[in-house]
Amino acid sequence: MRLADVLKSLTFRYIAKYVTTLSAAVFLLLAILYSYFSYGYFTELREAIVDELDSLQLVYRGQGLGGLEQYLNDQHNLPTMGRYSYLIVDQQDRKIAGDLAQLPRYREFSDGWVGFQMALLNWGEPVDVDFLARQEPLGDGYVAIVARNYADAVAGMGLVFNTLFRAMIATLLLGIAGGFFSAATALKRFEKLNIELADIVRHNSRQRLSVEDKKGYPREMAQAMNQMLDQIASLMQGVKRVSDNIAHDLRTPLTRIRNHLSQLRARLDPAGQDDIDRVIEECDGLLSSFNALLRISALESGGSTTFNSGLFLPGLLADVVELYEPVASDKGVTLRLRVGNDTAQCAGDSDLLFQMCANLLDNAIKYTPANGHIDVTLATREPAAVEITVADTGPGIDAGERESVFRRFYRVESSRGEQPGHGLGLSLVQAIVHYHHGAITLADNEPGLRVVVQLPGVIPPA
Repeated sequence: MRLADVLKSLTFRYIAKYVTTLSAAVFLLLAILYSYFSYGYFTELREAIVDELDSLQLVYRGQGLGGLEQYLNDQHNLPTMGRYSYLIVDQQDRKIAGDLAQLPRYREFSDGWVGFQMALLNWGEPVDVDFLARQEPLGDGYVAIVARNYADAVAGMGLVFNTLFRAMIATLLLGIAGGFFSAATALKRFEKLNIELADIVRHNSRQRLSVEDKKGYPREMAQAMNQMLDQIASLMQGVKRVSDNIAHDLRTPLTRIRNHLSQLRARLDPAGQDDIDRVIEECDGLLSSFNALLRISALESGGSTTFNSGLFLPGLLADVVELYEPVASDKGVTLRLRVGNDTAQCAGDSDLLFQMCANLLDNAIKYTPANGHIDVTLATREPAAVEITVADTGPGIDAGERESVFRRFYRVESSRGEQPGHGLGLSLVQAIVHYHHGAITLADNEPGLRVVVQLPGVIPPA
């Protein structure tokens, strides 16, 4: 399972989109809440400063400058959190009272509001703190300035905002990571399902997907696929049964026709015998096709055949090559046999394996042009297995048709009308290979076709 497959999977993309959309919605909500609380905080702060200025005016009118200084001293002794800063100046902007050292340099806002920065001590080090202030005349030329630092509030809101933002990022990352692992798990389940299904299609059509180890949707899908496979198998079995019945029912009357034609041929003059010979040859071709069709059905149904536990393959291949050598020579094709292991053995039926090799060689000679060559190779592979390869220099088979040529009656479009046959040769070869628990593959020989048959080997006794 590749990383790209997980990232492209529907589950991961759905979870990633969901988590991203949710995070964007949470970020927008945080921005709205931050703006709302900031606006509310500064509105309350302005109102509180205005109320404090009103209190200073009342104290000055009632108790004069001395009472105002006493009020400011009392306020200075209050806890630091939420405390105001004050400055009383005269007409020459000289400090009269308050905890601000001097009239600071400030920026003017609308409606008499000003802002400035001052360095306050925090853990023994000066820190620039922003203040919001407003000044109002008290009378007699005195002016009162009330300021309030909002650094703590801004820091608090910033801390909350940063915490929520980090939590959102963490949620996004964890969500994507969780989506990745969820997608990987789901993809692994469906990949296992796909492997099982591919094994059924390629090797054992009677096998079914296991449902005991699956849960949820994969289990339902496996059950639905099993039902579909059962229905396909039933339909295929019906088609095979019809074709087998046709072949079986037509073989007997076709044999009678051939026998009658043979008897009729003996009573005709030589000029008429040639026409009868051609009809008999067509009958023989049909009978050969019917026999091959019935043989394939018998092999696919697992009919009993006596296996030789130690079949000597070099000798079998030598017999097949010797049989077809004159045919290849007449066509101008070089036929070579190469045996890598002269003791290679396998368990099997000699007649079936001989027919398998004969069909492969017949096809190779049929499609290899003059001056071409065919190599038949026998080798051993580990673990115990033997490999028979038939490689020709013919036109080959396109990659898209290599699976289809094993179907009954299938013929490559380019060969129709050019070469005789009914499209059963490779079907019979595959049936024989599968009956021997082997595997057959087609590959490009550059040029030509390379047919590789692997069969379970038998280790000869020492």
